[in-house]
Amino acid sequence: MPIYKRCSKCGKRIPSGTTCECIKQIRRQQKKERDKDYDQHRRNKTNAAFYKTKAWVLTKEDVLAHYMYIDLYAYYHDGKFVPATMVHHIIPVSKDYTKRLDRDNLIPLSDKRHGIVHKQMKEGREEEIIQLLLEYKEKWKKKENSEVGGVVKLF
Repeated sequence: MPIYKRCSKCGKRIPSGTTCECIKQIRRQQKKERDKDYDQHRRNKTNAAFYKTKAWVLTKEDVLAHYMYIDLYAYYHDGKFVPATMVHHIIPVSKDYTKRLDRDNLIPLSDKRHGIVHKQMKEGREEEIIQLLLEYKEKWKKKENSEVGGVVKLF
């Protein structure tokens, strides 16, 4: 028989170890307000507008397709096949806006690996991470040059 507890906000009876819907709703609202504040006061407007352009959307899709939707960080660092969901600028757009559509500056990553990369860059390891990502792209290029019957040899 499950153990129940009372929600501290609404008093509703809920299973122990779960969160009440009213608290989840409050958290969603707080996140929405934080995101709105970030967009209004801290986000770089030029960069934000760039990510909505047709040129970026087409370039992003082209890069993802070129790398077969494989997260290169997970592939080379962890030895795992993880689907890439986004494209990361190796040299950030905020540092060099001219490289925003340069395919040599773009690498496919999953959401999880993208967060890891940004966390490490904020910790002061930016140059190390940039070199690592460039190495992964170079390794991929070598695989492309060893194509067998028009297909990249992954193993």
